[in-house]
Amino acid sequence: MGTNRNELVRGIKYEAAALPLLILAPILITIGFKAIKLQNNYLWLIVGIVLGISAIALGFIGIRIILNAFFNSK
Repeated sequence: MGTNRNELVRGIKYEAAALPLLILAPILITIGFKAIKLQNNYLWLIVGIVLGISAIALGFIGIRIILNAFFNSK
């Protein structure tokens, strides 16, 4: 029962792509709420929410790939 290294690296790449989005999304959401107060502008809030959803999706996909690399027996 070995680990599929190619799948493991692929999963780590997904997680590495999700990490900056996890940091950037809450910042943009905060900026978006302040922009709504001051200028009635929803652009930053929408961008932050989209980045947050994509960060969560990439995180789940990466975890699923990593778990398949560890526990998938062929």
